[in-house]
Amino acid sequence: MTIVARTAKAVTDLFSVHVQAAAASSGVIKRLRKFDASSLLRTMVLGFLQKPNASDEHLAQVAAQCGVSVTPQAIARRHTQKLVDFLETIFRKAVQTVIGADRALAPILERFTEVTLLDSSGIPLPDSLSKLFPGCGGTHGGGKAALKLQTELDLRSSALTHVSIEAGRTSDGGSERQQAKRPVGSLRIADLGYFSVGVFVSLVAAGSHFLSRLHFKTGVRLSGQDKTVDLLAWLAQQPGPWIDVAIQLGPERLACRMIAWKLPEDRAAERRRKLRQTIKQRSGNEPSALRLAWCDWTILVTSVPAELLTPTESAVLYRARWQIELLFKRWKSQNLIATRSGSSEIRQMVRIWARLLVSIIQHWFIVTATNGDPDRSWNKVAEAIRAFVCRFAAAGLCIHEWEKILHDLQRVVATTCKRNPRTKPGTAELLNDPSRLEFRLS
Repeated sequence: MTIVARTAKAVTDLFSVHVQAAAASSGVIKRLRKFDASSLLRTMVLGFLQKPNASDEHLAQVAAQCGVSVTPQAIARRHTQKLVDFLETIFRKAVQTVIGADRALAPILERFTEVTLLDSSGIPLPDSLSKLFPGCGGTHGGGKAALKLQTELDLRSSALTHVSIEAGRTSDGGSERQQAKRPVGSLRIADLGYFSVGVFVSLVAAGSHFLSRLHFKTGVRLSGQDKTVDLLAWLAQQPGPWIDVAIQLGPERLACRMIAWKLPEDRAAERRRKLRQTIKQRSGNEPSALRLAWCDWTILVTSVPAELLTPTESAVLYRARWQIELLFKRWKSQNLIATRSGSSEIRQMVRIWARLLVSIIQHWFIVTATNGDPDRSWNKVAEAIRAFVCRFAAAGLCIHEWEKILHDLQRVVATTCKRNPRTKPGTAELLNDPSRLEFRLS
């Protein structure tokens, strides 16, 4: 089945089959008048897909395109807790569908069965939801109530392989995704918030790999030595530019590789500035001298053997971790998932769950439209999709009409939505040619 056929089926199933169970559990449709469950869902999804800050009037216009003639006042009356529950249920169902490209983004990624970028992003909620979704409180924690999106993006296929909701207070290191089973031959890339030697041991035992920055408190033993090494002092004595050695990591003595390089002074100074700012905001203190000294180095640890991944390729892959940050940025800036808008808490929550659902479906369309093409801009494709909303509405539940529209979307994207020219190679260029990495090494 082609990616177009898979996406068309996923959308029509969501709007027809899955919507019925969500409607029944939420009670959002008591008796059929104008809206049924499918037309109500299509109105909310397509309305907020076209305009993330859609008014009741705009939603009424989209409803008319879906075959339902209602007034803006009728839309306003639909904003109930039952609609919130309905949209949340549909969102949790939608994230179970995985749509991946037919081809890998770059040959380097084909060395692994999956290249998972793992990260999270917080969304502030009304304080009344603090029991369901407790936040950390204060400015840094995002308030009394917040939810956290634990998200996994497969860099190889561009698929969202996992999206789950956790309380905003849950730390990344304490997330259930830490213990998730990974495919044999896969690679997990995550930031220091997920660093755990115990988790790395489990990954290796299951036949998968990890790539991570080294946490500065973690002990390192060089192969053949019984004591942990004074790492910064040892690194300072090594010839550069790349240091690639076998080590034993942590008290578990996990056998893996350490890849390190020293940064130029200007980049190290910038790291120290950001570290001071972060520590000051969180605790009001100054970072220790050891923490500041670590800013001179980038140190990676990985279970991937040297014959499968060079130091340069390791740096490129870890750099690609920012693609999931860009995903969150697009969801927040373009789809407004973290914007609390609305005159009541109910209206705010309707918009939050609708926008989250839109972001998942929009990602299906982006992956379908680009299908592994590294020259396309996902931001531009996301905006181009909005122009197809009228056709999406007219397609109704006809899978063949959806296939035609998605083929047209592919043709539009193939001739437009090209990534802007840049002076330095971006992630896609580096993945396809790691030798273009322009690291300045000290």
